[in-house]
Amino acid sequence: MNHGKHLILDLYHCDQDYLDDYDRLSDLLEVALQKANATILQIMGKKFQPQGVTLLALLAESHASIHTWPELGYCAIDLYTCGDQTNGHEAANYIKEELKAQFAEEKQITRSVTLNFDTSAPPINGLVWV
Repeated sequence: MNHGKHLILDLYHCDQDYLDDYDRLSDLLEVALQKANATILQIMGKKFQPQGVTLLALLAESHASIHTWPELGYCAIDLYTCGDQTNGHEAANYIKEELKAQFAEEKQITRSVTLNFDTSAPPINGLVWV
């Protein structure tokens, strides 16, 4: 691996019933990751009381997670994949549509194990020498 894409989503004003339904969300995550061409190893999670769901998908390419706050209509999603065969944006678009998100904030971080170790060079992309 020389790089990974970490897509971070904050979804607002989502379908509150959907956000509290463990089985539907688990199915949603599975289909979304298939659309992203990710290799799913396992999906696990927890249904909280009185509400909320957390799901984690272990992928051959890394991982994905969904955390919901149904009472707020809010959902936090991480899609982290390595390599060029996956497309987290495909998964993100499917999830946004299915959850009926009215507003989405997206950030993408490029992660890399390759680094120029020239400490005299200025920081690149927010990197700081420690």
